[in-house]
Amino acid sequence: MKSAFLSAVALAQASAQVSEQPSFDQWVAEFGMNSADETVRSKYEENVKIIDGLNAADSQATYRVNQFSGMTFDEFAAIYLTLKTSPVAASDFPELQLAQTAADGADWDVTPVKDQGQCGSCWTFGVMGAIEGMNKVQTGQEVILSEQQLVDCDDDGINDGCNGGLTDYAFKYLTGKDLWTLNSYPYVSGQSGHKNRCGHGSASGVTISGYFTVPGAGSGSQGDDALAKALMTGPVTITVAADNQFSNYHTGIMSGVPTRCDLNHAILATGFGSNFWKIKNSWGAQWGDGGFAKFERSTSGCGPFGIFFQDAGFQPKMGSMQLV
Repeated sequence: MKSAFLSAVALAQASAQVSEQPSFDQWVAEFGMNSADETVRSKYEENVKIIDGLNAADSQATYRVNQFSGMTFDEFAAIYLTLKTSPVAASDFPELQLAQTAADGADWDVTPVKDQGQCGSCWTFGVMGAIEGMNKVQTGQEVILSEQQLVDCDDDGINDGCNGGLTDYAFKYLTGKDLWTLNSYPYVSGQSGHKNRCGHGSASGVTISGYFTVPGAGSGSQGDDALAKALMTGPVTITVAADNQFSNYHTGIMSGVPTRCDLNHAILATGFGSNFWKIKNSWGAQWGDGGFAKFERSTSGCGPFGIFFQDAGFQPKMGSMQLV
């Protein structure tokens, strides 16, 4: 009985340590912010209150301050949540055929987490992450591609670098092109905050011949099944309506998430379990669980964080690959 009591005390102490947020000065030291900025201090303290509320409401996940905690949500969204949405989408590629039955889960070993920096380029990371991931699934080789190629060169009047874009139009732009390596055409938009003149990088040997649309627009149950089946093949580019709960995530499986029909952020679905989706984000490894997150599966509304609002996602149709 004494042992059980001590275990319960230890668990309670551990829970308290997880939920307790750093002081402003501790946060400044951790993330290299300006400790003299009283406006940032005020915003940070407001965010701590929001995070404390999230931890109190959701026992399945933990929420913690991060590099964005000195900003209001509106300030954060103006920079990072700039995904474009349009009733007119590129539709000249086929739906992914989903005859197979989804297994109990999948967890793909994808390429490392990247950081989009202070640039609304999530759409480029969601797309390039899917191509990198599918290439790794099919060949076993890890090739790291350049998001800057899309930021600088995809200038179709819709996709607009740090000002946001559409993931399906990005796939359309890349179809049949040489995809450049990150080393030869590095990502700089996170620092400069704007696109550069389109240059030239080294061909990676990875190409796509198009993309598949994962069906399920507007239907929670249909989208849930379709996305699970698609993830049996490989990672999938998805779009979500990120909010304070999403942006402040740390570990565990987010529960009680919104299912409204809205979208503002592109990410990569990398796996699933019986009760969750697993995603890879583009906010660096300091965010979330090493840059990854899990949130509950739901067939309500447009799905968790609205992932079934337009389609369940997009998956690259790989071309002939001659790896260098």
